[in-house]
Amino acid sequence: MDRTAKTIGYLVAVHVLGLLALTACRLVLLFANAPAEGIQWALACRALLIGVKFDNLIASYIVALPAIVLPVLSLCMEHSGKYAPVMRMAAKTSMWWFGILYTAAIFIGVANARYFHFFENHLNISVTEWFGFAGDTAGLVFGDAVNWVFLGIAVVLIALYLIALRRITNVYQSLIA
Repeated sequence: MDRTAKTIGYLVAVHVLGLLALTACRLVLLFANAPAEGIQWALACRALLIGVKFDNLIASYIVALPAIVLPVLSLCMEHSGKYAPVMRMAAKTSMWWFGILYTAAIFIGVANARYFHFFENHLNISVTEWFGFAGDTAGLVFGDAVNWVFLGIAVVLIALYLIALRRITNVYQSLIA
């Protein structure tokens, strides 16, 4: 049962890391779209708390499959001689799962900050209408130097997330060996 508790601890740590990454995206949104007259901090804090609820929903969707598979696998493998190699492979697979999905979520979160600046609305399904104008859309996106700053922010946040995820996964793998 001790190994299963470590597995649950790993999933909680990854979930919290994901919430921190998505909160960083919310802060980018806040500061990129702050009014010239300043920010009302009480309102901003309330909005950020509402955002955390939404981010928790997204993070829960991302962690759902590993949260089912890893503990069940851990319980099933508890008394098996092949426990450590199987669980290390499962941890590596889950790390890829989290890395890919959170990379997409962070990128969308940062892109939302720039989108909100122009349209005063969050990214939604309507962006798929631009797929028919890929050349024009790419020109708009990559033609503005400010967009490159947001791309840089996204790359830095993604890199920091992936580094932290790798460290958490390495610690987990060493604990279950």
